[in-house]
Amino acid sequence: MRFPVAGLVLGTWALGLAAGSVCAQYVISAHAGVVQYVEGRAYLNDQVVEPKFGQFPDIKENQEFRTEEGRAEILLTPGVFLRLGENSSIRMLSTRLTDTKVEVLSGSAVIECNDVPKDNSIQAVYKGNAIRFEKQGLYRVDTAPARLRVYEGEAVVTDSAGQLTLRGGKETSLSGVLLAESFDRKDQDALYSWSDRRAAYVAQANIVSANYVNGGGYSGYGSGNSYGLFGSSGYGYSGLGYGPSFLGGWTLNPMFGMYTYMPYSGFGYSPFGYTYYSPSTVAYAPVHGSAYTGTSGGRVSAITGASRLANLAAANRGSAVSAANRSAASAAHVSVGGGHSGGHR
Repeated sequence: MRFPVAGLVLGTWALGLAAGSVCAQYVISAHAGVVQYVEGRAYLNDQVVEPKFGQFPDIKENQEFRTEEGRAEILLTPGVFLRLGENSSIRMLSTRLTDTKVEVLSGSAVIECNDVPKDNSIQAVYKGNAIRFEKQGLYRVDTAPARLRVYEGEAVVTDSAGQLTLRGGKETSLSGVLLAESFDRKDQDALYSWSDRRAAYVAQANIVSANYVNGGGYSGYGSGNSYGLFGSSGYGYSGLGYGPSFLGGWTLNPMFGMYTYMPYSGFGYSPFGYTYYSPSTVAYAPVHGSAYTGTSGGRVSAITGASRLANLAAANRGSAVSAANRSAASAAHVSVGGGHSGGHR
């Protein structure tokens, strides 16, 4: 089945590249639940998802999305990614940006939060447990065994008996009494590694987008509930501006065929250790050859539990999106439906 492009299409421009002409669709979604990338077999309400370059299936409220032998990356609020493992399923309970709620039905879900506005609610639900993600960080919900792990950040779990606050390095069972216990954050499986590679690719796309925006200027990031449109030297990026509560927005990179996250100003960090640049700070991004693909040096320290924001400027000057050996990304290797994943394993 062919799914419609999510949200509102503003227009299509032909982009002249050295390798030829690429068409970019300006896609805006005013809600959570956009499927950015599918690898393997996945279903939306039991209909097979057939990814198309530049087209993004839209999970509406009360619809179910599931994977079989495959994985998927879903965009929630700006800067928040939900990545599903194999044989996993979710239901979108609320797609509102101010009150996003996802029910985890089976399998495993990794939630990467890069931007959590103070007045917004981002929740995952599993049976009688409501999980609210309070801070930027990395979280995982599993159903077998049923548990929540906080690699970094802070989450509040509420059930019928009360609530529990978990911080980095703590987990709790979701099938009995809520109790904070320590776990080894180096205990990482294939889903964790795949999520890391996807985060690296998103960060690479951020550098490309920020450079083009910086080179040609932009007409604003939007205010209130309006949308900003980035335009630069023939390249256009649809910036999803949701007002001052968000620190950044989704930016469509037509060359990569995917959305990336771009801070409005300053720097942003992925809990996997990668750096997101704004147009005003992208000059600090690493340059590899003639392409802005971020392939030199190391990344900011990954999941350590210590604050990575203390030495912001110094960290960014020395940080690079170190995906060269793990993601080998280039425009020529873009996968249909949202970029190269670095392999399915």
